[in-house]
Amino acid sequence: MVLRFEASYPEGLCPGWSVRVKGETGSRTNEFQINFLCGTEDQIAFHFNPRFKDSVIVCNSFLDNQWGQEVLADTFPLEAKQPFQIEISSDEDYFHAFVDDSKVLQYEHRHKQLAAVSRVQILNDIHVSSVELTRRGLY
Repeated sequence: MVLRFEASYPEGLCPGWSVRVKGETGSRTNEFQINFLCGTEDQIAFHFNPRFKDSVIVCNSFLDNQWGQEVLADTFPLEAKQPFQIEISSDEDYFHAFVDDSKVLQYEHRHKQLAAVSRVQILNDIHVSSVELTRRGLY
């Protein structure tokens, strides 16, 4: 796996933050990942993994050294080697994922200590043109 981007916010990214990624997939692989991690630990509160070969978006959490039950999005609005915009936001209960302004899924928080979710990373064969982290108000 190749790290393309990583940012941390020690005060926590959940709830109330939005991460918007603009980019295009590369040609060497058929998937990439956006991960929301807990501090310096190897725990992944939210793993967003579009897989072009299977036309599916797989989401999961890696907590206590094990993967949980996968959640699959109902749609796959991405195309290989085409530009896209993915936005992932969080409220008190869910991560919400959008692709090109269309909601593709909501994922219930499995890591209940939301303030511990303090890093976001983007991995694998993806060309990132911009990443925006924005603090949003909770409704």
